[in-house]
Amino acid sequence: MTERKPVYIVCDNIISPLGATTAENIECIYQGIAGHRYAMPAMTQYNLTESTAIQSILSALQTTSLDLSKKENLLILSTTKGNIAGLSGKIPPEKEVYLGYTAQRIADYFMMKNKPVVVSNACVSGVTALHTASRLLEAGIIENIVVTGIDFATPFVVSGFESFQSISPEPCRPFDARRNGLSIGGGVGTIVLTNNQKNLTGTKEIRILGGATTNDANHISGPSRTGDGLSLAIENALKYTGVDRSEIDFINLHGTATVFNDDMESKALRLSQLSDVPVNGLKGYFGHTLGASGVIETIVCIESLRNQILYGTKGFETLGTSEPLNVVKEHRKAELHTVMKTASGFGGFNSAIILTDKSKEDVSNCRTASLRKRSSKQSGPHFCLFSKNTYTIRNNQIKRNETILFETDRDLSFHDFIRSAFKNLPIDYPKFYKMDDFCKLGFVAFEYLRKEIPDCEICDKSKIALVFCTSTSSLDTDLKHRQSIADPKRYFPAPAVFVYTLPNILLGEIAIKNKIQGETLCFVNENPDMNRIITYLQLLFDTTDTEIAVFGIIDFLLDDYEVTISYVKRKY
Repeated sequence: MTERKPVYIVCDNIISPLGATTAENIECIYQGIAGHRYAMPAMTQYNLTESTAIQSILSALQTTSLDLSKKENLLILSTTKGNIAGLSGKIPPEKEVYLGYTAQRIADYFMMKNKPVVVSNACVSGVTALHTASRLLEAGIIENIVVTGIDFATPFVVSGFESFQSISPEPCRPFDARRNGLSIGGGVGTIVLTNNQKNLTGTKEIRILGGATTNDANHISGPSRTGDGLSLAIENALKYTGVDRSEIDFINLHGTATVFNDDMESKALRLSQLSDVPVNGLKGYFGHTLGASGVIETIVCIESLRNQILYGTKGFETLGTSEPLNVVKEHRKAELHTVMKTASGFGGFNSAIILTDKSKEDVSNCRTASLRKRSSKQSGPHFCLFSKNTYTIRNNQIKRNETILFETDRDLSFHDFIRSAFKNLPIDYPKFYKMDDFCKLGFVAFEYLRKEIPDCEICDKSKIALVFCTSTSSLDTDLKHRQSIADPKRYFPAPAVFVYTLPNILLGEIAIKNKIQGETLCFVNENPDMNRIITYLQLLFDTTDTEIAVFGIIDFLLDDYEVTISYVKRKY
């Protein structure tokens, strides 16, 4: 049996309106100070996103001797929009707004040798990035991973949430009976992880035990009304880590302070029999920092374990959720050893991770049994079976390998081609016509592939995964949203456009149509590498109950498009 490597927290940093270090931010939380807007001058030759991320990483590394230029290091950037403030509306868009380019610039500053990874899973990006890093470290694929989450409260982002009428006119009030919307914040959080205990700095040992990611398969912009998607993520995280629910000392929830999100979380905890566990929400201090929120809030969880303090939920007075929640109102001392961090976001995405300060020997025996059970299933490199068929869409053709399944005249516009390709499918799904072009492209590719996947219809939908990678992200729709807010006299941001400015929405659309509740994950890279995706899929099958995973690379920008998609099935 190959034991999984432990994953340790080496160091961390938060830069937000509350301060430029973790200590400064925690002191402000302790004093009850909030700050929802953030701005700082960029470093020479770097834009605000790049320079703030670099400063956060530098600050985190001050207490360590790690040399990021060595080959055993990797950067995972967690963000929803990156440097979206640099999108001028010009065609083609500036290279500085490509998420993969931003990540590479940050990695290059530290002379990192491995190509960075961007996780862009809407508001669960930070927790999902930490979960992804934990998997890679446990497997021993890499020794150290820098996870940096960053987003800012730009007019692009604020206008989008305003179009949903989801922004509160006053500071947000998570879980409170008078809550009426979220507060947009901005900042950056960095957590450095390692599987080598020698890299620790002598501070209290805190580890990530693992986690899970799931999908509601419910709605692209609204949370599940039942909480079953988040509950499934919680249950899967408990199962993977071997932690009994009675061992969870507190939970840091997403807590956006929107009516439906907070209500959904209360239902999820009821389903998972965790309603009595103390919970808190931190967006009353930072606002909603989008792709940075999961990293920043996890750092506060780490500080709770270090300081043995439950931090109060700023803005909370009277419980206003449909199910009971044990909301921490005021800071208080408590004996804390194991914490769960959750997040939920657009596209129906949910993530949960579990952290502990217990020693390896003190962790529940279930953890060892869980690892042994998974390891016994492995059978070398043939642990899963890859389809012999690859589906591609480009140049107005849909192919299975070299066989043309559908085509139109090359002069036909993409708009007309993709509608014709959809009509050629034996399905009736009017919602297709509301999607943006990026989603239409991936959706049609999936539907052509789906017909050949064995047992797809009868398989447990919680055991089907979607893993896609893109270099263009959602830039095509970003341009459309940018155009809608460029002229104050013709200011017309629309929620039907803004929701598609997130690349993971494609996976949400596929999940909703096919009721898929397994892991759904969107990576962004400058030059997507199918081998990297396959390596991740092997980890996915090793560490979860996934039976089928659909994977691919998709790009769409200004009618220049291509998608390659296939699937892998568990071998018994």
